[in-house]
Amino acid sequence: MSLLDEGKANTHLTHLEELVLTQGQKGYEMARAFLLELLEELKGNVDSRVKTSVKWDGAPAIFAGINPENGKFFVGTKSIFNKVPKINYTPEDVQRNHGHAPGLVDKLTKALRYLPPLGIQKILQGDFMFDDEMISTIDVDGEPHYAFKPNTITYAAPVNSKLGQQIADSKFGIVFHTTYDSLDSGASFGADVSGLNKVPGVWVDDAYFTDDTGTVTLTEDEELKVKKLVSAADQINEKIDYDNLPMDLLNIYINSEIKGGQFLEDPEKSFLGFKRWYSGRLEKRIDKLKSQRGKMRATEKGQEMLSSFDDRKEDILNLFRVSRLLFEAKNIFIAKYNNAVYNTKHFIDDGSGDLVASNPEGYVAVDHIGNGVKFVDRLEFSKANFAIDKGAKFQQTESLTVYWGSDGFSVTKTLLEWSQNLPSVENKNQDLYENLLGGAPITSLVREASKVKVALAEAVNWALNEEDQKRVIAIYPGRFQPMGRHHYATYKALADQFGAENTFIATSNKMGPKSPLDFEEKKKIMVAHGVPADKIVMTRNPYQALEITKDFDPDATSVVFAVGGKDMRESPRFANLDGFTKKGTPAYYKTYKPGEELVGLGKHGYITVAPHVEIDVPGFGEMSGTTLRKALKGVTPEDFETIMGFYNQEIYDILQGKLEEMSAMGGGAVAGYSLPLGMRAPDVVGSEKKKKRHPKNFIKEEQEIVTEVMDYLLGISVG
Repeated sequence: MSLLDEGKANTHLTHLEELVLTQGQKGYEMARAFLLELLEELKGNVDSRVKTSVKWDGAPAIFAGINPENGKFFVGTKSIFNKVPKINYTPEDVQRNHGHAPGLVDKLTKALRYLPPLGIQKILQGDFMFDDEMISTIDVDGEPHYAFKPNTITYAAPVNSKLGQQIADSKFGIVFHTTYDSLDSGASFGADVSGLNKVPGVWVDDAYFTDDTGTVTLTEDEELKVKKLVSAADQINEKIDYDNLPMDLLNIYINSEIKGGQFLEDPEKSFLGFKRWYSGRLEKRIDKLKSQRGKMRATEKGQEMLSSFDDRKEDILNLFRVSRLLFEAKNIFIAKYNNAVYNTKHFIDDGSGDLVASNPEGYVAVDHIGNGVKFVDRLEFSKANFAIDKGAKFQQTESLTVYWGSDGFSVTKTLLEWSQNLPSVENKNQDLYENLLGGAPITSLVREASKVKVALAEAVNWALNEEDQKRVIAIYPGRFQPMGRHHYATYKALADQFGAENTFIATSNKMGPKSPLDFEEKKKIMVAHGVPADKIVMTRNPYQALEITKDFDPDATSVVFAVGGKDMRESPRFANLDGFTKKGTPAYYKTYKPGEELVGLGKHGYITVAPHVEIDVPGFGEMSGTTLRKALKGVTPEDFETIMGFYNQEIYDILQGKLEEMSAMGGGAVAGYSLPLGMRAPDVVGSEKKKKRHPKNFIKEEQEIVTEVMDYLLGISVG
């Protein structure tokens, strides 16, 4: 049985737990066999029919070898398997086939130069790891290391180690992992590089895993746990009817869970999530249709599909359960493999430029007939890989040569380097970029010298954002009476996540017993904390924030509202997240899942729980709107600064005055908010007469009270 029935090229390895989703019962049998054979391997059984290799995180994938049809050496990408294959025998072929991607041209041209002397007899597939221009020296625990970063992981080897010296002496590095007999044959996982020639300046590895330390041996308890998980999976698998299950859709949905940091923890919730995901997908497809008849037909088919999911609910639930059990068993092996001692150290950029220690990307288990499956911790590395878009990273490292004048003078930089040295622009200029890529001097395309930098910035901006992803704005709504350090810390966390230019605070000008500050007073306090003034917007309803969203393209911009955990639990506005309206259409608000494709704000808004920052106010407890107002009343300037994190005389005077007014009012008026809807307190406590109200006026007043109370509830402080 082969894992590669669907294509010739090994362009995608399957996760062990995905086998049931791609091949049903046969997939389950294969996953089960891999787990039990790996048990034997990690017990030291030399007769095990499964070998394990370390999965290197390289890019791009490079194919190299001899084409049996003509006996010529070639290099290429997976496009060698196209209907019209792109096979490169010469640098001219590389330029013709891949000239739109200069970075790829550079790597394939180098592969043509360095790989032929290896004496490859068949066709090998590998991951490009480095060239001599990518090697840098970094400090790790006080020791110098040679480092390179081909994709997501940064690899580092001690300068004085054997591997470090090999890297320093090499101009090209590649890890081979798959073998093909010809362009028409299927792939066989694994690549024997022991017979390749040793070529100065070329570093080659086959990535097979070896344990020289004994740290990867399974304990009896671990072996028993794996067997119990497999046994439980066996019992559930017997109940599954795999025929006609929507496998492709289920697989895509599960990947969306991974992006959100989840993996089938609760099958029932995942089933509901799958239906919501499909409904959203259906909605997008219907929106693209032009004719009403087509929309109706697509709607009917979609509803039929949703009904079929309900009919097969038990099979889908059991499929989720089996996949989860296989996932848990797989992770036992991953934990053991991670204990091994590796020649290289592994790091991932935490997003700020700092390197954080990491495990290898994962492992590949290969059986005796060449089938292979991935062993990757999907809730760690795969999530990180989703978060850092590979296409975007690769685009950043693309180089652009810009010619100046007619004498041939030129400057070459990566797109990222160009962007860092050019003005910040919003516009994109595809035509200019393509002309520059073709070698046209920029001075012949942009005649005014003062406009050259901006024009070049627009060209680079297009290249870096070729996929043209939606802009995402974050809105932090609340009363902020007043903004405290806990609010500001939440704002900073959101600004770090979404970008300061995309993060807004929405608050109203409504005042009341617990809302003594007007908008301008709240804004002064926010600015004093450090919030940019232009990111503070007065809104009628902070939870709709139409005053903000109206300035953005509803199709090209997505909006995420960050609300407090209390609001999320108590506000009726958020009771229907990811749900459906009475008409059966998806509700407007959806749960925000980082990494998931977002639709424009014209169709949906997204809700996320605002990062909670706990700050204690001595003598008053955890900082909140209420405790903050109590703590600030009558406080000295010194204590004010301690509580707020800054001191401003004007703001101090404003708050002291407002808080004194609240005290003078007493608590009688506040109680009005806790009265049942439709009731109201007398104008004056103890009044002898109540005015008789006309029924129509009473209805109007009742509606006003309902509106007022709802506005208050929906505007309670968050964070």
